Amino acid sequence: MTTGSGFKSGYAPSDGAKIYFESAGAGPTVVFIHAGVSDRRMWDSQFDFFAKKFRVVRYDLRGFGKSEMPDLPYSNRADLGNVLLHLKIDKAALIGCSMGGATAIDFTLEHPERVTALLPVGAGVSGWNEWSDEGIRYFTEFMRLAKEGNIERAREMDAVLWLDGPARDPSRIDPSYRRRAREIHKDNFSFTRFAHPEQELKPPAIGRLREINCPTLVLVGDSDTPELMKLATRLAKEIPGARFVTIANAAHLPNLEHPDEFNALVDEFLIQHLDDDGSR
Repeated sequence: MTTGSGFKSGYAPSDGAKIYFESAGAGPTVVFIHAGVSDRRMWDSQFDFFAKKFRVVRYDLRGFGKSEMPDLPYSNRADLGNVLLHLKIDKAALIGCSMGGATAIDFTLEHPERVTALLPVGAGVSGWNEWSDEGIRYFTEFMRLAKEGNIERAREMDAVLWLDGPARDPSRIDPSYRRRAREIHKDNFSFTRFAHPEQELKPPAIGRLREINCPTLVLVGDSDTPELMKLATRLAKEIPGARFVTIANAAHLPNLEHPDEFNALVDEFLIQHLDDDGSR
């Protein structure tokens, strides 16, 4: 990663925590919100690329990367709002992966006037919990390992499911992507976050998707979990006017796995929908 025009970094205060952020570039603001199996570094290839045309912001969610996790009530959407407040950003396009996608959707529903475009990537959605029997068996085994303190086995299970994809032939996975994704995953893997669930949006987003009225591009990898691929289809169906794109041979982090393809898709969408002043 390079640090181009206008690069700055620091910590934004948010409800008793310090949230680490990085910002660069100029123009309409685009905020990248990482997945729960990674940190801000999953956006390395996007941060530099989009800083050439936009003001880009990425940050570490509470309890990830350089951001702390004090034992205090919180919500990820409030942390996002406080990062924007600290940087004096009124409006932004939000690109969020997985848990970051759920955060972006929640923020969009809570502050529709502040979101110029929404791009959920393999996103979760608050209030959604429609896991298959196989998914429930996975999480039951994962939590059993957590209780036993078997960190290595649990971490490997987590990496295979989210970074490789639950059913993909390992020979189809680029080794350099796999190394990088697992490196960041290992740095952020922790059981302690399960003891600090966020305060959920009320009512949750899953029953309110039709309220979203900004330009929306839903993306998902074709080797993500079946449940999240199904959920992505639902997002595209229920969010008015949403576009839907599936990225081939990609699991839960398609931007990290296929950065050139991802950047081209997102760049085209943002140029189409964002004006120079960040409005739409």
